[in-house]
Amino acid sequence: MNIQSATDPDHEPYEKLRQAVEAAGIAPDLGTLLDNAVARHADQPAWVHVEQDLPDISWSQLGARVSRAANALRDVGARKGSHVGVMLPNVPDSLISWLAIARLGARMVPINPGYTPREMHYWLTDGDVDTLVIDTACFAAYEAVAAEAPLLKKERVVTWGDGSVPEYQQFDELVANAAAQFTPPASIETDDIVNIQYTSGSTGLPKGCLLSHRYWIQCGAVMNAAWPGLRRIQCDLPFYYMGPLWRFAMVAHSGGALCVPPSYSLSRFRERLRSGRYDMSWMTNPVAMLDARPDERDHELAMIATFGMTPELQTSIAQRYGVPVRDAFGMTEIGFGSAVLLSDDSVTGTGTCGKPLPWREMMIADEKGNALGDNELGELCVAGPGMLQGYHNKPEATDAAFRGKWFRTGDLARRDERGYYFIVGRVKEMIRRSAENISVTEVEGALSLHPDVESVAVHGVKDALRGEEVKACIILRPELDPTKCDPMVFIEFARGNLARFKVPRYVQLYCGFPMTPSNKISRKRLQEGEGEPLSQTYDAQEGAWIDDPATRHGVAPLTLFEEHLKIEISSA
Repeated sequence: MNIQSATDPDHEPYEKLRQAVEAAGIAPDLGTLLDNAVARHADQPAWVHVEQDLPDISWSQLGARVSRAANALRDVGARKGSHVGVMLPNVPDSLISWLAIARLGARMVPINPGYTPREMHYWLTDGDVDTLVIDTACFAAYEAVAAEAPLLKKERVVTWGDGSVPEYQQFDELVANAAAQFTPPASIETDDIVNIQYTSGSTGLPKGCLLSHRYWIQCGAVMNAAWPGLRRIQCDLPFYYMGPLWRFAMVAHSGGALCVPPSYSLSRFRERLRSGRYDMSWMTNPVAMLDARPDERDHELAMIATFGMTPELQTSIAQRYGVPVRDAFGMTEIGFGSAVLLSDDSVTGTGTCGKPLPWREMMIADEKGNALGDNELGELCVAGPGMLQGYHNKPEATDAAFRGKWFRTGDLARRDERGYYFIVGRVKEMIRRSAENISVTEVEGALSLHPDVESVAVHGVKDALRGEEVKACIILRPELDPTKCDPMVFIEFARGNLARFKVPRYVQLYCGFPMTPSNKISRKRLQEGEGEPLSQTYDAQEGAWIDDPATRHGVAPLTLFEEHLKIEISSA
């Protein structure tokens, strides 16, 4: 393996960070992490309500309610090792429930409040849920499947929110009546499981990642060290995702606060930057693609974080907002693998996701697991303590995800001669056109730069001559009339930004794409015919509108690289 010297000037800050963070160690469990934060930051805000007329919650207030909530859950029967489902909106009690579960030594199974009865049934049964905290607004979904979840007894279902449900206990009442002082179980170990955190299911049914106290505490420690000095952290993603939880661990180390609006809003995003007085914002491609406004520098940001954003969009938002933009790489299974340090200005706009963080090793491997050299394309593999301990009740999937100590991310990546890593795409998102491998991510990135494109997804279409052809599925900006759209505009634009073999042959207009539970475009389902098309498919080779070529030719074949890997990949 190509190991870079710690004396290399590019590498030295990363190596110093690794040595300092690993030498400092971590709290033994999440309860202790919270106690330490309460002791250090007592009356400082831990939770700031954004666009809500509600008072901040201090670290002391947070700690006190967590203790009562832990006693309340213990009063209804939750114990060390219990599987506690939490189905709540973005409210303080969502975070409080997680920390209370952690104090008990139990395991949280986060559940999306928007799930249908069918989806909820899967989470309850696959996750072996034996205790449930549920918003009354979601109660009908639970009632529809209650008889099919034998581990979950009625007396261990706790309702939350407005209105009461007859014969069921209410969260606020239980917490109010619970003892103020909490005595933890005899022992909670750093590597005890605290979350069964489900993946988005983009490659099949979602899998529950077994994540420990160590996982979350390390995430918070390394990101606080990589991006130091941040006090008001934007936190607008749902608390059933991993994002808000690692951000809590980050502010528990720094003494900062989570700034939490009721829900995510693209239209309100920039207003919240100002009203929430964030000093760290996490921006996605849709935010970066919003039309520029003259007031975009009216904020208190110290940095913008991104995940896999194209270099062009990174450069654009850095110029528009006037602050550093830093990328990182992480996924549910590994936590954070790499990041660009806040202090590292040398790679802005290059598209790198940085270098390995403390407690993480990274390797680019070929299909046999052999380490590749600089600038060779292969699968990104990650190793280190505190990653997932397996997929709940899925030993075969666990075995397939690892090769020895290395977790196989399923991401195609390369490492440059300076040791920086670059994500190119997904193993299962490569199109094999004639003898060429084409990254759908690269094609999407190029097309997303066209001013008429609101969103784009690219996938392969089976072709008798070339094996696969490239198809671009495009959602236009809302002010545009799709009936007046010439698809050749996008073909010509691609020709100006991509090598000839990467240019799409097919273009189809859509008004909506199928999405995964984590709000990512599901290319697999799009390829299988789901989505909301506005047009037939335009064939640039024939110069004509045709029926969907996927319908004519069937589902695109596996790429040669995927056939070699023969693995089941889960998405972050």
